[in-house]
Amino acid sequence: MPRGLLLVLADPPPDFEEEFNAWYDTEHLPERAALPGFETALRFTSLGDGPRYAALYDLTSPDVLDGEGYLAVSGANFSPWTRRTMARAHPLRLSGTLAGDGRPTGPLARLLILTLEGSDDVSAARQGLEASFAGHPGHLQSRVFRGLEPEPRLICLAEFSGNDVPRLDPAAFGPAGQGITLAATYRPYRR
Repeated sequence: MPRGLLLVLADPPPDFEEEFNAWYDTEHLPERAALPGFETALRFTSLGDGPRYAALYDLTSPDVLDGEGYLAVSGANFSPWTRRTMARAHPLRLSGTLAGDGRPTGPLARLLILTLEGSDDVSAARQGLEASFAGHPGHLQSRVFRGLEPEPRLICLAEFSGNDVPRLDPAAFGPAGQGITLAATYRPYRR
């Protein structure tokens, strides 16, 4: 069974940002980190080119999101604080299945998140990531996920050990590069 990904992007209103971060830090992230099948539970802050916050969860399988543990704390079972936060922050939730190899997200300084819509060409996505980042000394790994929700798309993650992220070359993705709808750089969230 391939590994899975849950990625949540959010731009909370400025007057709600403090509560949003308190909710993530004290309730939501610890709750998710304790669930069976959640290998990581990490938060990131945008460097200005994407939604302000990202939460990344590496999963042992995408089926974890249909498992008893996850269902007990999601959807109709959200806590009152989670319901209030979702209503105010309107997060975008993306999930996917790992296409190929890769390990769960480890220590890093920068994370580049790409979404490609209108293409399921995993090979083109890998070639684009390879051409853009493979020779960079701080490149740790790149992974491609086949998106499951909210609609099919490719989700690409590139991880870097330093603050320098090389320029992305959309042309290296071939025709799939025309479907890049998000190319955002993040740093680990620190309170």
